[in-house]
Amino acid sequence: MKQHYGIVKSAKILNVISAGLMLLAGLLLLVVPNLETTTGQRILLGILFALTGAAKLFGYFSNDLYRLAFQFDFAIGIFCELLALLIVLMPERVFAVLPLLISVYVVLDALLKLQMSFDARRFGMRSWAALFVTALVLCGFGGFAAAASVAELVRYVPVVGLALMTDGLENAWVTAHTVRIRAKKKNLTERFGIDGD
Repeated sequence: MKQHYGIVKSAKILNVISAGLMLLAGLLLLVVPNLETTTGQRILLGILFALTGAAKLFGYFSNDLYRLAFQFDFAIGIFCELLALLIVLMPERVFAVLPLLISVYVVLDALLKLQMSFDARRFGMRSWAALFVTALVLCGFGGFAAAASVAELVRYVPVVGLALMTDGLENAWVTAHTVRIRAKKKNLTERFGIDGD
């Protein structure tokens, strides 16, 4: 049982770290938006999405108590790994549509967090409303970044960077507030048959 707690704790830490890396990647896109000309950015973004995908897959299989923060991370983890492969193996083709792909990732992550907020409400978590509102805000950022990438009405790469930074902050907050290693509330045992010891 202690080993299980250690796995969930490690998954929580890894996901917070990957969220921090996502925030830094968004800052990179915000400050240095010339994606096509910077090989370093390609390498950093590829590594970032590979590490993020690995952290999410690890979280999915960690089997945390509430099954909230990691419940959709298998699909998101695979998406991140595929995106990392595309960035590394086909940079010329991918970089033309990379801002749109990142925007789609942010929107997808936001929609999954909206669903997560409804599950959190069902669990009786008081933070479900905050999770719902922040997911809506994230969805707005991602949607605007996607629209900007397609229409090219503004300097869309910094907008995508801002959306990615928001996603990193959201992921760190969600992981910190929804991942539980053990049941500490009596009503969890009563309602869901979870051992609180």
